Amino acid sequence: MQKKIVFVLTLMLTGRAMTLAFIHRAGDGGLGDPPLAWLMPLIGDSIVGLSGLIVAYLIWTRSGLAVWTLVVVWNAIAIWDAMSAYIIHLTVPWPEFFMVQVFGSSMFFMASAMHLIILALVLRDPFRSEFIAEDAGL
Repeated sequence: MQKKIVFVLTLMLTGRAMTLAFIHRAGDGGLGDPPLAWLMPLIGDSIVGLSGLIVAYLIWTRSGLAVWTLVVVWNAIAIWDAMSAYIIHLTVPWPEFFMVQVFGSSMFFMASAMHLIILALVLRDPFRSEFIAEDAGL
């Protein structure tokens, strides 16, 4: 059951790739365009979202220490990216972004919380032992 939860949360977090639609407009200065300072968070979200598809595929089809490590590292980087975006949001706001309009600053913490839930599940011994033991044939 935990593996399914980790898989579903990972799939949900691939939605961060939607920021691909805004990268080319960063710093253009048009109505609703992201400030240039948002380029790094937009690229980070895009990378996290797209790589999340690979991570989800590996969670569903593979096991072992390498995949488990990838899941841990991917989530740690994604949390760092979300918190970096929050800092950018505080210093150079982009109020026209629809996610900010809907969720406000909490969107950064919601994404981080989802990644933290995944980490909490995969770092627990039952999940970790089972996931890594499948690879070792134990």
